[in-house]
Amino acid sequence: MHEWELTPSNFAALETADIVFYNGYQLEQWMPQVEATLLEGVPLVAVAEASDYPTQSIVTGDLAGDTDPHLWMDPRAVSAYISVIADELARALPHESEDFQERGSVLADELDALHVELQERLEVIPEEHRVLLSSEAAFYISQMLTTLSTMVSGAPMPKLKAPRQLMRVVDMINERQPAALFWESTISDRHVTSLARDTGVKVAGPLYVDSLSEPSGEAGDYFTMMRHNVELLRQTLATE
Repeated sequence: MHEWELTPSNFAALETADIVFYNGYQLEQWMPQVEATLLEGVPLVAVAEASDYPTQSIVTGDLAGDTDPHLWMDPRAVSAYISVIADELARALPHESEDFQERGSVLADELDALHVELQERLEVIPEEHRVLLSSEAAFYISQMLTTLSTMVSGAPMPKLKAPRQLMRVVDMINERQPAALFWESTISDRHVTSLARDTGVKVAGPLYVDSLSEPSGEAGDYFTMMRHNVELLRQTLATE
């Protein structure tokens, strides 16, 4: 997602686009190509930024202090995205405004129900096991699960190259004693496996953050993705 390369068909679609939605907060590093392709006057809407949903900061690495753009790991943030999208579509097509708002409201209700469901499924995790060490999934899962706000201690493990950075993560693992180290679908599990060998902690995954699975797979859409992630966390952390 961060370094996605536009295809010829993408460029062709952009040339006829009436509006473009994207996440924002510097997630899409390829947006200059999009802007250069669009016709003058086509709206560009950064839905995460426009939603005004509370953000968290990246805490390690070269981007420490910047806004973590992965807000969609919290269904309540996605509900805020939907509100922005519905409003923008209603503005662009006022004769269909009522339909957009109605459909947005239905989807927002489904996302609110998903949030409650995920909270309930994770409540079985013992307090002492509520530690998640992962690359990018951690921070908004923590914010999402208000009843499990102590669950997450996150670190971008695949991006840690300097020995000092790696030792910091090893020290964190030894101190917090997480039940498992989680790898993510778009990132090789090689770094996590190496850390697991050094610390004796088991490996679990994948968590889906920046991608979905095949449509028929375990994370074929947003709802199945979030349920898969939470079930993986529940099974791994609640049974230790």
